[in-house]
Amino acid sequence: MSRRILEYFTAVDTDIKALDKQVDSSIQQGYEPHGSPYVIPGEKPQICQAIIRAQDLDTMNLSSETPL
Repeated sequence: MSRRILEYFTAVDTDIKALDKQVDSSIQQGYEPHGSPYVIPGEKPQICQAIIRAQDLDTMNLSSETPL
């Protein structure tokens, strides 16, 4: 199944519970996590999660013919 990413952003926080709330809120708005969370090291490490809104290309009305 092919997918097209319509929107992309990164949820970022220094607290895992706060990041969970951001991700949960995004899911309720129709987004989904993409890939694994990652950490940006530093004095206050930032926990990050990519968030996307995607559409299955199978559900789009696409012609199977390629225009010349």
